[in-house]
Amino acid sequence: MIKFVVCDDEDFFRKKVTDVINKIFMKNNIEYQISSFSGYNKSLEKIINTNMNAKIYILDIEMKNSISGIDIARKIRKNDWNSIIILVTSHTELGYEALKAQIMLLDFISKYDNCDKNLEEVLRKAIEQFNEKKSISFKSSGMSYRIFTKDIIYILKDSVDRKCIIRTTYSEIPINKTLSEIHDLLDERFYLTHRGCLVNTSEISYVDWKNSIIHFNNNTTIDLIARDKKRGLKEYVGIK
Repeated sequence: MIKFVVCDDEDFFRKKVTDVINKIFMKNNIEYQISSFSGYNKSLEKIINTNMNAKIYILDIEMKNSISGIDIARKIRKNDWNSIIILVTSHTELGYEALKAQIMLLDFISKYDNCDKNLEEVLRKAIEQFNEKKSISFKSSGMSYRIFTKDIIYILKDSVDRKCIIRTTYSEIPINKTLSEIHDLLDERFYLTHRGCLVNTSEISYVDWKNSIIHFNNNTTIDLIARDKKRGLKEYVGIK
């Protein structure tokens, strides 16, 4: 799940941000949650100090009756260098100052310069960054593995043993888990094309629908597409 944290002292802008987030996510199979604040308080502090994988902060630089978004970002960065921080401002010059604050911002956005469009673009960029960082960790045959999910092409169920084979961009790795157990560890990019196969849809180059063959970006192919899975796969690859 991706946790969005919006902190802005203007009600209309918090609603604007929420509307943009919902626009992006309501049409996708992605679990998310939005928490909104009009300023820094104990509840926001608790979220900052809670260890969870995916947090995206959208913070106003200037807020009445609250510390600034830059100061909130400094609090976040005391123990958290993984979450993504986006600053918004009514004064563009403050945004440039924020970039110098060494708080590892993804971006800053002006409230009055194509805000909706720019916010949507930077949020999509933030989600891409999360997908780049996602990984699964497991042990197999006495070895410990950490695989970035972006490197997985597909996963096949072993027809004999209770295990699977993960095909990545660089090797094949056995894992002592069922396909269902692995599916629970992965994100919305992965689609079950067959009871014995999970594919990373972002790695699909094209699909030969007539012969039910999936072609991937690294020139590998598989022919495991169940008839009842074709419609769902077409939605993933953008075919209506």
